[in-house]
Amino acid sequence: MRPYMLKRKDDEIAVINLTEDGSIENFKLFDYNAALAPLHDSKSTDWLKRWWARRAVPISQGHIKQMLTDRGLLGSEDYLVKNLGLSLTDYYWISPVDSGLRWKDVNLFENDFHNDIDINGDEPDTPRIFPHYTPNGSLQGTLEKCWTIRNGKRGMIKGNRDSLSQESFNEVLAAKLHELQGFSNHTTYKLLEIHGKPYQYGCFSELFTSVDTELVSAYDIETSRKKRADINTYEHFIAICSEHGLPEEELRPFLEYQIMTDFILSGRDRHLSNISILRDANTLKFIQPAPIYDSGKSMFVNDSVPDNDKDMLKIQTESFSGTELGLLALVKDRSLVDAAKVPEPKFIRELYSLDTNMSESRIESIIHGYERKLDLFARWQKGEDIRAITFGFHSRNKPALLGDIFA
Repeated sequence: MRPYMLKRKDDEIAVINLTEDGSIENFKLFDYNAALAPLHDSKSTDWLKRWWARRAVPISQGHIKQMLTDRGLLGSEDYLVKNLGLSLTDYYWISPVDSGLRWKDVNLFENDFHNDIDINGDEPDTPRIFPHYTPNGSLQGTLEKCWTIRNGKRGMIKGNRDSLSQESFNEVLAAKLHELQGFSNHTTYKLLEIHGKPYQYGCFSELFTSVDTELVSAYDIETSRKKRADINTYEHFIAICSEHGLPEEELRPFLEYQIMTDFILSGRDRHLSNISILRDANTLKFIQPAPIYDSGKSMFVNDSVPDNDKDMLKIQTESFSGTELGLLALVKDRSLVDAAKVPEPKFIRELYSLDTNMSESRIESIIHGYERKLDLFARWQKGEDIRAITFGFHSRNKPALLGDIFA
């Protein structure tokens, strides 16, 4: 076993012993710094092992599996160890015991890093700096992506899952929607031509964390406290954030806006790791919701467009509810989104037409689905119970002669 010190910046949190493949064999927490430990599942005794395993880049992400094999690494946790568990979303890392390494020497917010998985079609960087660490070892999600430093700006390049560029286009489309709404707390994505891949375009977004502000996922927040039986996960999450300094009156409108715009775009991947809070580096106080990010899995990507409203309203989601209708039921203020200020079909058509692999018929089908979704949203926003469409209830005008038979 290899002994390491888990740290938050230069504060020691635990001694961990790692196996050959990089997983945690055992650990000992320091009580005096318990408040600095990552938020974690309060019901688990081996939470740190689980947290470390989740921190490692998923083996299903892009071509990570082949890259690990080519480098003789035993797995994604081994890759994480080689890069000291460093991330561009928080300040946790590991240091070999008695190594003398300091946060200022290794953190990737201020020090250059090695981009070893460049998906832009360029050759990966030849290490020119020491140490040769990369944040890609802790990059989450299954989509092909990488951290990079582009024109002096730290940020992420995201690719796609197949030969189409639609997921990258959808990130740009979502950003356009938020701009039209005048909603500033979102991530801006810019298209990037990609070479040497089946798809033609990726997208780039600048880093929104820093040496002063880190990211905490809704998943880690929600599991950090035992949920009362009389409230749902959504209200449980809001309550915990309030305990950490983020007022409900600030968080709830953000979440409701996000639910409604995800509905318009048919976004189905707003799981609790795609919702996050920004936390102050020094006080640990929750500052604000993190900018909306990861909207690529929307607009019927990799799926057929439902051919009727009933099926359109059965779209499954990964979030605080398993369906879009379940999420809409959480919204209290329907006026937070202006249904008239959305991307025009012409904009979507021109955007998708950049990809020569996307057929015109597919583009038109998506646009038609989008327009129907906008209609459903507008009806719901005006107070219509669109659930009736799903369950087969139909409202008809009552014939005058039969009017008195209705309760």
